Amino acid sequence: MKRSMRGLLGLLVGLGLWGTMTAHAAPNLVRWPAVQPQTARTCTLQAKQTKLYQLNHATMHLTAAGTAKLTTGWVRVGQVMVTQNGRLVTYWQVRNPRLHRAGWVLADAVHVPGTSSKDIVTPKRTPMPVKTTYQRRVAITTAGTSHYLSLVGAGRYTQPRVIFHPTAAYLATMGVQNKPDTLLQQAGYRDHYHFKTALYLPQQLGTRNLGDPQSAAFSLNNRYLYVMYVDDQQPGQASQAGWLVRYDWRRLMALGAGQPGKMAMLRVAAAHQFDGKLTAFDRQVLAAIEVGPEFTAGHAQSLALNPRTNELWFISNAARNQNDTITRLNTQSLTPDARVVFTTGRGHLGDELAFDENGTAYYWTHASQLRTSKVDLYRGSIATTGVHFEAATEGLANNPGFFAQSTGYDEATGKLYLVADESITSLPVAKWGHWTAHQVGEANFAGQREFEGLVFMHGVDQGFLLTNRGTELMRMVVDK
Repeated sequence: MKRSMRGLLGLLVGLGLWGTMTAHAAPNLVRWPAVQPQTARTCTLQAKQTKLYQLNHATMHLTAAGTAKLTTGWVRVGQVMVTQNGRLVTYWQVRNPRLHRAGWVLADAVHVPGTSSKDIVTPKRTPMPVKTTYQRRVAITTAGTSHYLSLVGAGRYTQPRVIFHPTAAYLATMGVQNKPDTLLQQAGYRDHYHFKTALYLPQQLGTRNLGDPQSAAFSLNNRYLYVMYVDDQQPGQASQAGWLVRYDWRRLMALGAGQPGKMAMLRVAAAHQFDGKLTAFDRQVLAAIEVGPEFTAGHAQSLALNPRTNELWFISNAARNQNDTITRLNTQSLTPDARVVFTTGRGHLGDELAFDENGTAYYWTHASQLRTSKVDLYRGSIATTGVHFEAATEGLANNPGFFAQSTGYDEATGKLYLVADESITSLPVAKWGHWTAHQVGEANFAGQREFEGLVFMHGVDQGFLLTNRGTELMRMVVDK
């Protein structure tokens, strides 16, 4: 059993947890095993022009060594992960006995045969034509924020830019995490809570890279968890490809995915699928995951469900000096079926989105990443017939952190959460535009994690943090 598990661990790390994994961090801040040998597997290359590289083991630099010339007859025997242009990139070592050639190639350029695609559940409903509404009137009313509330923290809890790291447990287990991890609050006031792992998500499934989640939402009955992903090999702009994955939360919890000792089941099943060694239990796990087709998603960090209409929406383009776009997703095909294109006038659409129980939509923006950068808050309505938001007359004098990552709303408490990396600010929606300093809470964390989203179940007081390196959903636990 130990030998078998070691082989699995090698596979997980060897594939960057089943795929090319990128880490947006400084080159000297991400540490991985230098070179990992792999069980020899027959593979094919993407094209005859696929570039081969030589690896200098002392400097970990790769230099060009010609092209493959043949796509077949290759065997994958090893892997290495190196930092290039601030990204952690996976290369595989390949050999071709017939050509007497060997070298390193980008993992994306290699296909290793695994099990058939039927092992990956995909939507039965085919994508439908997208109905586009072009809105003539300006979507955002900006009467002008008349006042910015000075917070108790006075900027002390505004987090600077965070250099992200994989967690110690993620590295120690090579991704096969069977025990929950904990992210403790480091500082703050009014809000006192921490996060504890509820579900470890796979890093790849089949040929689809699941290493860059951007946002999440629960279905109205809390049975399904929807997670939006993007292709992190593409620039982060409006044309970036993405996809939606639906996890049957109830089924996975019933299988034990949230229980210590069983929590690695999604990652193990995904690894077995890739390696062609699925067990009967793996198939049960994979049957609870539905992977949607690719579509143009943009940044995709704003997935939210409107509980009033039971519709999934996300902001697919919020770029300045362009028309903005909000898109509705079909929960059967997991693809867009409607979008609204509009202009914001003097206002600015953010990249985050949340709805309250009445269907009111919320987002927030801040002008810069400085501690003194002020927060503007907006609320309004979204429908296929049009979009309208209005700026609150009161904003916040300090923002939570460097990047605006998410907006979350807790139906049970009526709180709106403004999420940045390692920092979260909360405020009561009932006091919209008329807050006092003692109604606002700030919380800081120190896990060097990327906070992708804060999502709440409907009708119950249960919140979850979507975070990365490795990808997981962590439950919000109130400190007593």
